[in-house]
Amino acid sequence: MALYPPGHGAPPPAASSRRHVVALAGAVVLLCLLSLALTAPRHAATSPSAQRLAALLPPSPFTSLSSPLSSSLRDDTDLSYRRAIERTTAPHYRGANNKPWFDHVYVLSLPSRQDRRRDMRRLADALGIDVEFVDAANKDEPFIQWIAERVKESRDLRRDEMAKSRGVPPSRIGGLGLESDWLVPFPGNASASPSLRGHFPPFPTSHWANSPSSSPQTWVEHLEALHSQGKHTSLRPADPHTNVTSLLWDPRERLAVRQVHEGVLSTYWGQTRAIKRAVENGDGRALVLEDDVDVEWDVERLWASVARRLPRGGDGGDEWDVAYLGHCWGGEYQEPMYLHPLVHRSTAPMCLHGYALSAPGARALLSALLDPWRAYSAAVDAVVPSLLHWQRALPPKKQDGDDEEEQGMPRLRSYSIVPPLVVQRKDGPSDLQRGTGSPWRGYLRDSTVERIARDEGTWQDGWEDSYDESEARVDPATVLRCGQG
Repeated sequence: MALYPPGHGAPPPAASSRRHVVALAGAVVLLCLLSLALTAPRHAATSPSAQRLAALLPPSPFTSLSSPLSSSLRDDTDLSYRRAIERTTAPHYRGANNKPWFDHVYVLSLPSRQDRRRDMRRLADALGIDVEFVDAANKDEPFIQWIAERVKESRDLRRDEMAKSRGVPPSRIGGLGLESDWLVPFPGNASASPSLRGHFPPFPTSHWANSPSSSPQTWVEHLEALHSQGKHTSLRPADPHTNVTSLLWDPRERLAVRQVHEGVLSTYWGQTRAIKRAVENGDGRALVLEDDVDVEWDVERLWASVARRLPRGGDGGDEWDVAYLGHCWGGEYQEPMYLHPLVHRSTAPMCLHGYALSAPGARALLSALLDPWRAYSAAVDAVVPSLLHWQRALPPKKQDGDDEEEQGMPRLRSYSIVPPLVVQRKDGPSDLQRGTGSPWRGYLRDSTVERIARDEGTWQDGWEDSYDESEARVDPATVLRCGQG
């Protein structure tokens, strides 16, 4: 029986092949257009390319920006859905293991700031990540005054020890810049040899009232033991009317903005709580965020590319301690790029908007921050820049037998991502100072907060994260750390 009508033979093989190629090409183009529609941000709908795409594709549940999958303007799950599509279809994620990007993402936040917690939950939902809130302390709590009294006592002990080692009057000890006497890791002169620079002796211990331990402890050990039992808020200052700023005023510091006050102490406390949580949870890697930040939309992909280039040991373990995803004013581009165009060895990273910790890094940083000879004596974000400063200033080890303890200081392996992947939003009042804090405003290439606002229809054109140099204002963080002003 003939398979074709009379007078018609089978189509030439070449024609049939061409039709198959055309059909296949059309299917590929359609799939590409569908993929673009699924991953395009809502605010791209007004761009020429998005308008052409809308004209080419008929409305469908999978391509319409107002479809149930992308949700209504009030539905926060839409960005999370698109994020999941991006993560599962991007070449970077295909075939990769399913290990989380961080074991935990901690957000430091006052329990009373539910508005900020809601914002951070929305940001996390849009990115498709989980966050864990760490309670910060109100700067007016009595135990903050108790800490201030202990800092005054430790400063007095430190001042006497340093004056004796340097052969100078105690009145010559002080200052709160990068070379602060309250942060330097040895009592002697920096220009001296390691043996003459000396070491701080073991910090005095006491039997504290209501202590969970029967053994004598330093004041920091006592505070940490109470915190572990949830009893730290029971601490009371000897004088309930203590003025922290007056008590800890440093006459050697000429700039008032550098002085330690209740806000500085409460911030120090909060950051150490987040790091302590990472240590107690046994995190291999942890990310710590403040509660008023914005992040790059593809922060997971960017971090994954960075993490692959950070130092690792022969056993695959991390050989870095801290990686700053968010920082300000530090000029972190000064060091050469480190195996990745975004990575530099840290110079003097200011602010703690967002930073990653390895397991050894969390332990090392917590130990450095809670050393009773320096704990709470200066702003918490000045500690790492100060230690990095002294690591660069001191001569390298002369012998293999010289270890960190013999050098008289901890060694931190810190890296900074430039430009930062995390910036401060500055869309509300600061919890620590008047106004919105520092005039510094960071830039993001693809803001998650902007995506959320555009998705909800609340974004206003003209909103930008920028710093106007014409205003000629020197950022307080710069004054505090670098003495510029």
